Amino acid sequence: MRLDERLSLAFTLYDSCGLAADIGTDHAHLPIALLRAGKCRRMILTDISGGAIQNARDNLIRAGLTDAVSLRQGDGLAPVDEACGMISVLGMGGKTIRAILEAGRDHLRGANLLLSAHTDLPEVREAVQGIGYRLISETPCFSAGRFYLMLKAAPGAERLTEREIRLGKPLFETDSPALPAYLRHQLAVLARRAEGLRGATLPDDGLRSRTEEDMAFYRERLAALGAD
Repeated sequence: MRLDERLSLAFTLYDSCGLAADIGTDHAHLPIALLRAGKCRRMILTDISGGAIQNARDNLIRAGLTDAVSLRQGDGLAPVDEACGMISVLGMGGKTIRAILEAGRDHLRGANLLLSAHTDLPEVREAVQGIGYRLISETPCFSAGRFYLMLKAAPGAERLTEREIRLGKPLFETDSPALPAYLRHQLAVLARRAEGLRGATLPDDGLRSRTEEDMAFYRERLAALGAD
């Protein structure tokens, strides 16, 4: 089983630990890779869907890893009742991940977090801050025709500025080779938004100004990377 670029990045960023949990595990591809490599000795795999749990079970049986896994059907972090070294929540919308973190904060028990949302990244950053965690890395990758950002967080309160919530903070410190392409992509997204705002019947001057400021910030970062 070969991991795609997104899950390969998750594998690389995962902490080695005795027990980890993967929330919304679906087919359990990442946990299987982690267990085979010995990065995790045991894992709790959860999903709200009974069908996903069965898919995971089938793959774990084929991999001969059922003894290293506890499969649990349930909502978010609710089934996690043991202290884990690492908890991953990947492949969901940002609002869903925020709801999972906020509702299940008492189940985290100091675990490091690996988070990847395909929408609404500011919601995830706000949730991380709100549960008393801090972002320690934001790493971009390109997989299956789109960009993803993998966020890693650890316990420890930190206050982010409004711009850092919108655009990220440790993202701009990463040495990922995908960073320039990711920033150019985000700049193009903002450029399309700015064009729409300029032609809007009811102009939103605040949003337009903020969008132009964010575009200028991305250009500055690209110039600093020598990739403008």
